[in-house]
Amino acid sequence: MYKKGDFHIHSTFSDGKCSPKEIVILSKKREVDIIAITDHNSTSGLDEAIMAGEELGVRVIPGVELSTKYNSSRVHVLGYFKDDSYKNELLVEVLKNVKNHKVSNIKKLLGKKLDFCSTKDKLSVEAGIEILKFFGATVILAHPVLLRRSDFKKIIEMNFDGLEAKYFSNTEEDTEYFLKVASDRDLLYTAGSDFHSCKEFYRVHGIIGDVYLNEFEIYNFLVGGKFPYL
Repeated sequence: MYKKGDFHIHSTFSDGKCSPKEIVILSKKREVDIIAITDHNSTSGLDEAIMAGEELGVRVIPGVELSTKYNSSRVHVLGYFKDDSYKNELLVEVLKNVKNHKVSNIKKLLGKKLDFCSTKDKLSVEAGIEILKFFGATVILAHPVLLRRSDFKKIIEMNFDGLEAKYFSNTEEDTEYFLKVASDRDLLYTAGSDFHSCKEFYRVHGIIGDVYLNEFEIYNFLVGGKFPYL
């Protein structure tokens, strides 16, 4: 059984300061035995992390953090993959275009596979959810505490599988609120430190394991999200 899980971590393949292997080593030191690497609009570091995890006994769930927009607000959408679909060449190309704000190219790439509405240079939250689900991901709303509460109440009505109820910058009251939302809506929930670096002059993000799911919560997330448990 997994004991401690952190499902929101960034590596050097986006804006983090540690390589995927270094992240796995740090996770092991901090007694975190299941993690997700969720780089911004990139899955490039996942193989390195998974390989290191196999060597060191840390389970690595392949993930990504997709950049989307709701009106003028930035909304980050976490996708967790159950298999090696994160390597899909079409997904990799789509993510490159998200990174480069070329939404019109994404529409061309996906053709008739998906019918979604987005502006020329802004990927809508709904479109982001659809894209990740098309590639088989379990889709979670990242750090809802950073959203305006009025926006959150509308965004959570969208087709998410869950939300990041436990987050580094939450107050206890925030966590209680988001856990209740998950319970009331029968949604999955995750925990994330949003780790970027061990050295931050002013700590905006957590250290791996500062926020985590416990054994019972990890089981519920994996089973509810239909991930292979072992």
